[in-house]
Amino acid sequence: MQKAEIPVVILTGTPHQRGVAHGIRFRDHIARVLAHDVGALPAAERSAAGRRAVAAFDAIRETSPETAEEIEGIAEGACQSVPDIVLRSGFELLKPNSDSGCSAIALKTKAGAIAAQNWDAPVHKHSELALFLHFSRSAFEFAVVASFGGLGWAGMNSAGLALVNNDLILNGCAAGIPSQVVRRIVFAMADVASAAAALAALPHMGGRSYLIGDRRGEIAAAEVSANGGAYFLPAAEAHLHTNNSLLPETRRQENQDALRGIYPSSAARLAALQCAFTRESLSVEGVKRVLCDETGAPNAVCKTASPEEPTETAFSIIMDCGHGEIHLASGRPSVSSYRRVLLPKVF
Repeated sequence: MQKAEIPVVILTGTPHQRGVAHGIRFRDHIARVLAHDVGALPAAERSAAGRRAVAAFDAIRETSPETAEEIEGIAEGACQSVPDIVLRSGFELLKPNSDSGCSAIALKTKAGAIAAQNWDAPVHKHSELALFLHFSRSAFEFAVVASFGGLGWAGMNSAGLALVNNDLILNGCAAGIPSQVVRRIVFAMADVASAAAALAALPHMGGRSYLIGDRRGEIAAAEVSANGGAYFLPAAEAHLHTNNSLLPETRRQENQDALRGIYPSSAARLAALQCAFTRESLSVEGVKRVLCDETGAPNAVCKTASPEEPTETAFSIIMDCGHGEIHLASGRPSVSSYRRVLLPKVF
């Protein structure tokens, strides 16, 4: 059954003002989610998570002051505490790994890069999403799909730089900044080279892969860990990624038992992604067909929930960096239509 379209929300002003507007708009939703995810924790666990959130917010303020201002704004608008809003954008502060497995693509074309992703999550999270268009007082800044109260999962900025990403199940954790904050810092960059440099310099709390592309047609893929920082995949015309590590450095850190328990479909999805990709053209329409592929369901690129892994594709996003366009489908793209969103032209 086709899902209701993901709402498009325009936020304008300073980061704080945008945060306030976000918090007011989704105040009731944010309260319900926090009551479920944070309020239901045992007192000792909630207290410990709160302390971690306070320390993380100090790191966020130092690393990305504008993101810290926006978090404060969301908290004000939603009538919630700043630490709880930090936890909303920092699953790493609550548990070691996310519960959203994904299948991601970055590829080069003559007209610019394409970055795309099927974002898989528990079914109850499908109704917590919006596409936020951020405008400063003078210009468009970036577009990002985010959960209500959160900073964002995937998106593209005004320079035509796009980012998608995947959870990796690696051993070790470290103090640092949550991955949703890392994404916001990347959105402040102008191209793949500067974004890659930022990924290499930032303190990562845990395992994750990032695929990035820009309007010039450059792409890069990085796997990051708490223990080793950022490792980059060899240059290629396309990068395909799911939730298992692809590099020797990160495979040595991978918790195979946990990977099989959390994302048992990852290897099958990667194989299906690779197979579907070889049959298609390097274009937006070709990527759409890849992301709609249900070969091997439920463990398919276009994923359906199963008792073994109760997640399914909550949204599918394709970002055409050269043309400044986002193609967004709510739910599984095999049964939902892509909607084209034209971003303001600033390049």
